[in-house]
This record gives sequence, structure tokens and C-alpha cells, in this order.
Amino acid sequence: MPQRALSLVANLVTTTTSFSMEKIIYLMKPAAGIGNDQFRDLALSALAKQLLADTNVHGLRMAFNDSDVARAEGLKRGGCPPLPDAACSVWVDTANEQQALIDTIEPHTSHLEAYLVCESEVMAPPNRNGERTPGTLQLCMLRHPDTIEREEFLALWRDSHSQIACDTQSTFGYRQNLIVRKMNSNAQDHDAIVEEHFPADAMDSPAAFYDAVGDDAKLKKNVKTMIDSVSRFIDNNTINVVHMSEYELSP
Repeated sequence: MPQRALSLVANLVTTTTSFSMEKIIYLMKPAAGIGNDQFRDLALSALAKQLLADTNVHGLRMAFNDSDVARAEGLKRGGCPPLPDAACSVWVDTANEQQALIDTIEPHTSHLEAYLVCESEVMAPPNRNGERTPGTLQLCMLRHPDTIEREEFLALWRDSHSQIACDTQSTFGYRQNLIVRKMNSNAQDHDAIVEEHFPADAMDSPAAFYDAVGDDAKLKKNVKTMIDSVSRFIDNNTINVVHMSEYELSP
């Protein structure tokens, strides 16, 4: 095989290998006596440094229910408490080695849930490494109703609802995380975790949330379209919703 062809094959193998990773989402509540802003500052410094020092970790993203998203308090929903006050997404070579990450994170928390997920980034938000992502991150933990099977849930959610969500809301970032496996005993029986980025005004303005500022008819139409769509595949009684500030630390 010519040298140039060998080089191309080597580059292809290297590129392919670099993307052979798994994603774990950790949902957290701070240790007793630690406020959410204080936990954010601690996590973005000491905890992030500890996690990135792990040779199994290749990507890190954190989010916090901090004072920057206080305006979104009215959007919280707690069908399956406790609601998390922080979330940490970690990309690793193998989730089989994740106990070391649990051991790193757990001392900083009073409650910790861990999930191995399969991520689909339907719409990528702006990547500002080391900085806060603009707006607000809506984190939803959901389950499908007992009346439908998993395959129907996936078809409705992934194949049908994805475009509806983008068309009826002001989202500028949208990730769907299908839960593959619960990774610790505190993890709940959620089927998926959704990450949606909204502009700041969406925290307390339904018109801004549904991309219908100044248009009452469009607002009513978009709200109805969304409610009709999600009612097909989400158990409304068990959904958890919380808004957070997101920080991309190592893409």
C-alpha cells in the first residue's frame, strides 16, 4: 500500500478512535450547608480540576440552578423529587471505570444520581469553552406513559417531536439523552434527560419561550401544538423540570 494511503488510513483510525466515548450525566444536590452559587464556584474550580485530571475523562460540561436563573423558578416541576441543583456531563473512554468519578463527586454532594446516556445533539448551542452559555438551560427528566412501549416512545420522541419542539419554541440548543443504564443506586427510573437552551427572557415570558413575542395567536398555537405533542409520549405526572446555567469546560 502506498505511503500516502497508509497515512490516510492511520488518520482515519485515529479520528474514529477519538470519538469512541460514552457519556454519563450526574445529577446532584450540594452537600449540606452549601448554597447553589457557592457549589457552582466550587465545582467550576476544584471539582472540575479533579475530574479533568482523570485520564478516562475527555469532555466535561456543568450546569447549576444558581442565581443567574432565579427568574425561571416558576418553571420548575418536581414529579419525581428530589430535583437536582446541578448537573455534570462527562465523556469517558468507558463507563465501566466510572466508580472513580463517583468517588470524586460524591463528597461534594448530599444526593447524587448517575446515568449512562446516548446523546443526540439535534441543535448545537454556541460553544464558549470555559464560559457560561448564554440564556438558560432547561433540564427535563422524563418517563414515557405505561400505555406505550419503549419503541413507540422513541419513535414519537425522536422521529416526530424533535422538529415540533424546534418549530414551536425559541430553543437555540437541543440535546436528547436516552438513558441506557442507571449507574448508581440513587438513580431514578427516568427514560430520558433533555437539555434545551432558551434565551434569558424565556425564563419568565411565555411569549419569549414559545417564540411568539407580540403575536398572541402564534403563542396560543405553539402552546397547543407542544402540549398535544408531548402528551403522546411523556408521563406528565412524573416529569422533572429545572433551569440551570451551563458551562462548557472541555468540549
